[in-house]
Amino acid sequence: MSEVKSVFKTVSMITIFSVITRVFGFVFRVFLSRKLGAEGLGVYQIASSVMGIFMTLVASGLPLVTAKMCAKYDHTKEYDKKNISVTSATVIALVISLVSTAVIVLFQGVFNNILGSELVVDLMLLMCPAIIFSAVYAVFRGALWGKNSFFWVSFTELLEQVIRLVLTFIMLYSVSDMIVATKITAEAFSITCLISALLVAIIYFIDGGRLKFKKGQYKPLIKSSAPITGVRIASSLIQPLTATLIPMLLINIGYSSSQAISEYGILMGMTFPLLFAPLSVVGSLSMVLVPKISTLKVSNKYNEIASNIESSINTSLFLSMLLIPLFISCGDLIGIVLFDNTQAGIYLQLSAVCILPIVISNITSSVLNALSLETKSFVNYLIGSAILFICLFALTPLIGINSIIVAFFFSMGATALLNFRTIRKEVPALSHKILLNLFKYAIILVPTSLIGHFVSNILYHFLPAFIAGVIGGGLSTILTLMLLQMFKIYSAPINMLKNMLKRKSNRH
Repeated sequence: MSEVKSVFKTVSMITIFSVITRVFGFVFRVFLSRKLGAEGLGVYQIASSVMGIFMTLVASGLPLVTAKMCAKYDHTKEYDKKNISVTSATVIALVISLVSTAVIVLFQGVFNNILGSELVVDLMLLMCPAIIFSAVYAVFRGALWGKNSFFWVSFTELLEQVIRLVLTFIMLYSVSDMIVATKITAEAFSITCLISALLVAIIYFIDGGRLKFKKGQYKPLIKSSAPITGVRIASSLIQPLTATLIPMLLINIGYSSSQAISEYGILMGMTFPLLFAPLSVVGSLSMVLVPKISTLKVSNKYNEIASNIESSINTSLFLSMLLIPLFISCGDLIGIVLFDNTQAGIYLQLSAVCILPIVISNITSSVLNALSLETKSFVNYLIGSAILFICLFALTPLIGINSIIVAFFFSMGATALLNFRTIRKEVPALSHKILLNLFKYAIILVPTSLIGHFVSNILYHFLPAFIAGVIGGGLSTILTLMLLQMFKIYSAPINMLKNMLKRKSNRH
């Protein structure tokens, strides 16, 4: 129980940092939208999205592989090998970043022709140093992650967001010209990345880390990180592809251009971000899980690995069970309160069940990466992506915009199931009870969601949307917790909270 409590505290700390970081990120986006205006923000977003693909090359696969290597070599006390791995990863990241920068500089004319804007290319050039600084930041942050320095990993991420907000605010304070403002924003981004890279490097060296060069260490790192990077790049490319494809398919079945874009914007810009809200917690859980599984694998402790995986998946399911009934019961009211848009809330009710495959796919992908099965994780992701596009082409003529919800559910569901099947082959000790729990959760979902929906709809006739939603959604959540406890379906988080409350009451 003490180990579970320790994991719970660590996950809670990372989640709190993550939430605060997201809040600062949201404030930053609001500030930019007001300072740059719609046109300036649009131009900056285009430049950022293109640069994001280049930064993915250095800031996705390598940090995770570095974390696994550091966890492994710390466990075996092979500190020279750990330092060699960090150094090799840094060299690889720097080479990739320099090549990426050279591509942008040498082919700026090509980018100008493709993007149709000299200003966008100018912003990309100003953000090129950020790619190099991010290469250093990503690797050293991965090293701290592997050493279980979760506080510093989370703190540096938060500090980066704070520095970016403050620096951009100061630099843009007296600027009114849109073009000048966008260029200054790009410069502030590069400066922020430089400060973050220096900070995380200082922490790494103070914490005892060193650099040590040795030939022959590059190939294994590239081999392990390439599939993870492939998943991130594919994910980055799928969003613009679907943003182009879906409106086109909707127009083909009778939507006007403005209707198609509007409905897509509501679903993807308002509804779907709420579905991904649980990933703040699941991401924190994944961060703790990766170095832990890597360490246990070195000692061939597969029973403990199975126990950790089962606990993580069950925690993810538990989290989903708190949100799905809430979104189904009062999603329409949430849409009204948050966005003043009923349709966004209706889409939230229809798509709430997508939370399950989202969180399971995410946590199982992290497990596969921790087990050094990155290539299989990449293949499973590609299969899920293929299912996404097949469903979109097949279902959009039949059910319109709702095809995105169905396609997303089956795509993420297929990836989650394939990931679980792959994990079971690697870790046979993993129990099938997870699937049984999933079935029990599905049964509980029905009455709790219906009761919450009925109550919130009745109350909405007499009370404001916010109050009606809080009462109806709160009731569905309480009923869900009661049924989970009654039927003893993974009640570990509930019991832990009860014990913590007992201890506090005893102190008083």
